[in-house]
Amino acid sequence: MNITHENWTSSHYYSDPLRAFISLGAAPIETEEGLPGVEFQYLVTMTDKDYAELFQSAHKTLEEALQVLNEKYGHWDMKDAGAKTSGDGCSSCEAH
Repeated sequence: MNITHENWTSSHYYSDPLRAFISLGAAPIETEEGLPGVEFQYLVTMTDKDYAELFQSAHKTLEEALQVLNEKYGHWDMKDAGAKTSGDGCSSCEAH
């Protein structure tokens, strides 16, 4: 199973004690008009169990980030917190 367009916001790969996932970021840019602007980025990030960042790469498109994430970490186990499970993950939260 891979991380896809449908599950990237709730999924990560893990290989104790490491995790790899995609998050959103931004970088300052100069617009065509010479004004300050911002460029949104998809960040492929690997962290330790305490979420201390060990590696990060920035990508302009989700497709590119998904390709890098799945190629580099797709052999690790995957956790989708949004998937229906019996007792853990976002789908079991009684706050919703």
